[in-house]
Amino acid sequence: MITPTCFIAHRGSSHLAPENTLASLKLGWEETTICEVDIQPTRDGKLLVIHDDSTLRTTGVDLVVAEHSLSELQQLDAGSWKGIQWKGEKLPSLEEAIAAMPTQKKLFVEIKAGPEVIQEFARVVRVSGKGRQILMHSFSPATCVEGRKAFPDMPVYLLIASDQNLSAEAWAHFIDEAIVSAVKAGLSGIGANDTAHLDAATVARIHGAGLRLNIWTVDEVSEAQRLIGTGVDGLITNRPGWLKAHINHL
Repeated sequence: MITPTCFIAHRGSSHLAPENTLASLKLGWEETTICEVDIQPTRDGKLLVIHDDSTLRTTGVDLVVAEHSLSELQQLDAGSWKGIQWKGEKLPSLEEAIAAMPTQKKLFVEIKAGPEVIQEFARVVRVSGKGRQILMHSFSPATCVEGRKAFPDMPVYLLIASDQNLSAEAWAHFIDEAIVSAVKAGLSGIGANDTAHLDAATVARIHGAGLRLNIWTVDEVSEAQRLIGTGVDGLITNRPGWLKAHINHL
């Protein structure tokens, strides 16, 4: 049996349930230990669990998240697009997502905004009393730096996305720059998109810098096997239960 350090449910168990809803989180936590969500700030300064800056893709109604209040956005149906059985699923707040998290489970929060939201993020986490169960990542180095300042003990990861057409040499340089940035900021690790250039030597270089590595988004067994073989720490997947079962039976 071969397993990575962890399978992380991308936006919950989003292959089966509508992404970034309490339904997808509930199922994701049944299938694995860590669920991942995205958050965007609303007009009234709350934090909404949603990937896009508009609600169009997952609700059919085109509202810019930053231009509407939490209560307005939560009137939308964020489940019907996935199937009639999910009709009525709403866009949860970060508070609701954390409140739904079972004991011994974890929530990886991607902040889809700048460092200005860290104050509210910190407030929500502290009020929840579940800070030890929460991890954070962001594509914004400044947001990661502020997250680290607010939570010295929270795992904070820098997200990076590389062009699949980069040469091996250019990609190695890209990774080296990410390592330098993460180490300088005192972060816990890096989250990178899957690429054919990722190999055991690269993972060893990241680990050698005292960092961990998560890879997104991995939904195929053969690719999961390859990545596990390189020594990555986590696989972010839309199909945590299915992928975990198939890997465990190899």
